[in-house]
Amino acid sequence: MNSINKLEEYFSRFPGIGPRQSKRFVYFLLTQPKSFHAELAKLLKDLGSEVSECTLCHRFFTLDGADVIVCDICSSRNRSEDILLIVEKDVDLDNIERSNVYKGHYFVLGGVVPLLEKNPEEIIHTRRLSKRLKSSRFKEIILALSATPDGDNTSKFVREFIKKLDLKNVPKISELGRGLSTGSELEYSDMDTIKNALQNRH
Repeated sequence: MNSINKLEEYFSRFPGIGPRQSKRFVYFLLTQPKSFHAELAKLLKDLGSEVSECTLCHRFFTLDGADVIVCDICSSRNRSEDILLIVEKDVDLDNIERSNVYKGHYFVLGGVVPLLEKNPEEIIHTRRLSKRLKSSRFKEIILALSATPDGDNTSKFVREFIKKLDLKNVPKISELGRGLSTGSELEYSDMDTIKNALQNRH
């Protein structure tokens, strides 16, 4: 397999990218100067050393030269300690942050549980979530998942999972209001929609 075909294969692994788009990416790269290739290669190489995963919320964050294990959101003293918002992926967290409505803490599940999945614990970060909840005393947990069948299935699973933990302080569990239309993903929702969903959670 030559380098063009190999790159096409790699690009096709990206979420939402099909064969045609991956081929377009490769041919775009071929039109760029060597300096562009060098900078892109350096950025990819530096990802491993300059980006880390927060040990509390499990989002990826830039280390900024410091040897830390907790991101700036989790370490902030200006965030409410009483509330935890659970999202599917980092981009959902970023989108909610841009809405400037939510001021609590986060937890990134790392995915959703498909309707027919028989081993949900292998799909999402259940052990990490258990550890996070047992080490804190949240008064409310918001399930901020996409308004899709898989998102709804994940919300149901997480609710049951939390109940089984038998926490000393049982938190209220709420979900985003349906300002988020059925079938929509948080990643692609606008700021007003997210604000309404957060303010009208139930």
